[in-house]
Amino acid sequence: MKDHELFERISIINVKNKLNLSELYSRGDTIFVKCPFCKSEKGRMKLIISNNSYICDNCGERGYAIGLYAKCKYLTNKQAYKELIYSKANMTNNFMTPSVINEKRSNDDLDIVYNAFLNLLTINEDHISSLQKLGFSIEEIKKYGFKSIPNNDETKINICKKLIKEGYNLEKIPGFFQDTMFRWNFSSHKGIFVPVINNCKIIGIRIHLDETYNVDTTDIWFSSSNKYNGAKMNNNIMIMLPEEERLHLMNEEQSKRNVIIASEMLLAYKIKNKYKDKIVIAIPNVISNDEIKKLETLKGIDNVFIVSIVFL
Repeated sequence: MKDHELFERISIINVKNKLNLSELYSRGDTIFVKCPFCKSEKGRMKLIISNNSYICDNCGERGYAIGLYAKCKYLTNKQAYKELIYSKANMTNNFMTPSVINEKRSNDDLDIVYNAFLNLLTINEDHISSLQKLGFSIEEIKKYGFKSIPNNDETKINICKKLIKEGYNLEKIPGFFQDTMFRWNFSSHKGIFVPVINNCKIIGIRIHLDETYNVDTTDIWFSSSNKYNGAKMNNNIMIMLPEEERLHLMNEEQSKRNVIIASEMLLAYKIKNKYKDKIVIAIPNVISNDEIKKLETLKGIDNVFIVSIVFL
């Protein structure tokens, strides 16, 4: 199966058609349908194409495409995933307005801005306690750069002002955007910022949520797709090499090592502490075609351990 076929089969559009959800209208990158849960006259469910998610404005049901299919079919997410990928996708829709998504800046630019941004943030006692319960020491929490996410608009706007004053350009940096008053702001949720690092550069930020959206959604991307001067964050993998080899990409000459593939970035940091001489790779739920190619570097390595834990 080709990658684009896989993505179509687990897309929110295919799920809409598989569930026979009736389209009411579309706007931007969003399709509005009758909510299959509350079924009230006010039950407009939004199917958001850019991040494959759904939310009902009336009853509050929310989550992602596979979870929607699972709930409506009374299946587990694993069963829903199998049903979707083993049947042909139906991408028929009345969605006429193309989604305009700004291309993000280079990884070098992201690394510069994200480093400065995270340096302006702190981590609160509750989040320190939560991370300690997961096995992180105070030193590791500081080393890896975990931060609590501010949710007050005034605080967020002031942080952006500081970055701009120091000379950082926030345009097309995923997570940042300009509001209706053209003030710079950033997307926020209640949770912890987790830097996503490749080759010693922060190429993205993952959000570990305090409260899950649904049974399988504990982590999301720091992104600002379809917002003014914002950008979408692509799904990225994170390759964590042993400390002495952090600056080297895997190649044919590298000695063969065991590889551990984790389901999420925070989990990757956690298991790296235990397996310091192994290569740890973290993969979010869906990764882009470009990032899939990076997994080809694993060829020839003796043992690959798949860690399928979603909850920490």
